[in-house]
Amino acid sequence: MSEHQETELSETDLRTRVVDIVAEISRIDPDDFDDDVLIREELGIDSLQAMEIVAACEKALGISIDEGQLYCVETVEDFLGLVETLYRSGGEPE
Repeated sequence: MSEHQETELSETDLRTRVVDIVAEISRIDPDDFDDDVLIREELGIDSLQAMEIVAACEKALGISIDEGQLYCVETVEDFLGLVETLYRSGGEPE
């Protein structure tokens, strides 16, 4: 576990933390983050916002998200799954 993580977050707390980060940066209501919503097409998150979101998640959760891993991310669920996998594995890309 990363030095930034004193106690491991539950799945619900982790999801809430990530959704709050995305909502703050994108200025989108967290209620709009249904799992099947397309991040780029439906939420309109552009590449700059995506980079800010990734950096904020990395810092807040003590993880490292490889740019190549983001190519597979299309929906909110995809992103949450990626972040959770990295968080649970100790923060390093596989």
